Amino acid sequence: MTHVSKSLSSDALRLAMVGTLLLSGAWVSAQETPPQSEPQAEAQATEAQPAQTEAQPEAPSTLTPTEAEPLQETRASRVYRSSWKIIVEGKAETNGVLSFVIEPTGGTPTLVKLNVLAKSKKKDIAKELAKQFTFAAGATYKVKAGGNSVKIKVTSKKQAPFFLGIETQAVNGVSVRLTKG
Repeated sequence: MTHVSKSLSSDALRLAMVGTLLLSGAWVSAQETPPQSEPQAEAQATEAQPAQTEAQPEAPSTLTPTEAEPLQETRASRVYRSSWKIIVEGKAETNGVLSFVIEPTGGTPTLVKLNVLAKSKKKDIAKELAKQFTFAAGATYKVKAGGNSVKIKVTSKKQAPFFLGIETQAVNGVSVRLTKG
C-alpha cells in the first residue's frame, strides 16, 4: 500500500505541475500578440523589403485637387467703429516693432508701422504711435495722444466707420490693446 500511495502522490504531484505549467502557458499566450494571418504577414514582408534595398520614391497621389478636401480659412469678424483707443502698457526691454492695420469700410487697408527702441516708456511709444497714425491717415482721421493711450476717430459723423487691428506686436515688455474710443 505504501508503494501505491507513493505512486498516487507522485502522480498527483505531476498532475499539479502539469496543470500549473498549462495555466502559466495560457496566461503568457494571452499576453502575447496573436499570430498574424498569412495575407498580413506577406504584406508586412513586402513593406519591409524596400527598406532593405535602395530608397524608392513614393508614387504620386491619385487624388486631384478637386477631389481633395479644400482648406477652409477661419477669420475673426471685423469690427468697424467711428473711434478707437490704443492703450500701451509696459516699458520696452529690447528693440521691436508694432504694426497696425487701419481700414475704412469698403476701403483699402493701410499698414501703420512703428519701430520701438529699447528702454522706451509707454508715454513715448504712444506719442510716436500718434505721429505715425497722423502721417498715415492724413485728414481722414483725428488722432490724439494722451498719456499712454492714442485716440483715433473719424473727422465727421458722415464718414463711414473704420476697422483697426493689431498686425504685429513684437516688443518685449510692451503690451498693446484696442478698446472703444
